[in-house]
Amino acid sequence: MNLAYLETLVALAEHKSFSRAAAALNLTQPAVSKHIAYLEAYYGTRLVDRSSRRVELTQAGAVLYRYAREILDALARARNDVDACALTVRGRLLIGASTIPGHYLVPRLIGAFNRLYPEVAIAVEIADTGKVLRMLLEEKVQVGAVGALTNDPRLHFVPFAEDEIVLVVPRRHPLAARRSVSPRAVLGETLVWREEQSGTRRVVEDALLAAGIRSGDLKIAAELGSTEAVLGAVAAGMGLSFISRVAAEAAAHAGSVALVRLQGPHFTRRLYLAHLRARPLSRAAAAFIDFATRNVPREKAKN
Repeated sequence: MNLAYLETLVALAEHKSFSRAAAALNLTQPAVSKHIAYLEAYYGTRLVDRSSRRVELTQAGAVLYRYAREILDALARARNDVDACALTVRGRLLIGASTIPGHYLVPRLIGAFNRLYPEVAIAVEIADTGKVLRMLLEEKVQVGAVGALTNDPRLHFVPFAEDEIVLVVPRRHPLAARRSVSPRAVLGETLVWREEQSGTRRVVEDALLAAGIRSGDLKIAAELGSTEAVLGAVAAGMGLSFISRVAAEAAAHAGSVALVRLQGPHFTRRLYLAHLRARPLSRAAAAFIDFATRNVPREKAKN
C-alpha cells in the first residue's frame, strides 16, 4: 500500500473537492482520481460518492478515512520523536495560533527562527483559541500560540509576550478625545464583540467582571469572527469594541478608528505558547519555544 494513496483520500475527505485536494497535494486532478480508483479496487468497494457537486465519502470511505488519518498522524509523531533524538534541529513543526499571535507575532518569529534553523519546515493554522487548544489535544499541532489560559491539566503554558487590550472607537465618537477611560465608560454604549471562543473576548469578560461589569449589562450589537471584521464595524460606526493594541494600531494610524486606554491592570494580558504535558517536545518545537520566549519583547501594549 502506497501511503500517498491514503494521503490523497484524507485530502479529498477534508477538502470535499478533487481540484482542491489536488492543489493541496501538488498533484493533478487525474492523479487524485487514479489514487482513489486504486484504493477502491484494493478494498473492492466504492469509497467516494461522486453524485453531487460536493464530494462526500461513502460509509466505507469514512471508515478508511479514520484509519488513514490515524496512520498519517502516527507517522508524523514518529518522525518528530526520531528528530528529537537527532543532534540537528530539523523536521516539520506544526503550530496552531489564535488571531492576535497568529497574525502579528508568529510570522515575525518564524522568519527569524528559520534563519537560525533552516532545516525546520513550519506550517501555521490560525483559528480561535478554543480550536487551537483542541488541535493540540488531538495532536494535530505541536505548539499552540494563544491569548488565554485554560485549567486543562493536559496542557502546559509558557508565557512569551504581553498584550494590552484597548477600547477602539469611531474617530468622531466623544470618547475618541480621551487618552484613557474607566471600563464603566462602555455602559450604555453599543458594542461590537468577538466570537465566544476568542481569547481576547475571554480576557475582556474577565477584566470587565473585575470592574463590576457583567456581560448582561452590555449592549452588544454584533458578534464577529475576526479582528479585521470588528475594526471594520467600528470604523463604520456600528459601535465600540475591545481589541489588542497591536492589531488596531494600523487602523488608528490610517485614521479610521481611535484607540483609548482602559484604566486598571486587568486589560494587560500575557500570550502563551502551549504544548501537551504528556508528549516530549520534538527538537524543532522545543527550539521554537525557547527562541520565542527570548526574542519577543514583553512590553506593555505591544500585543
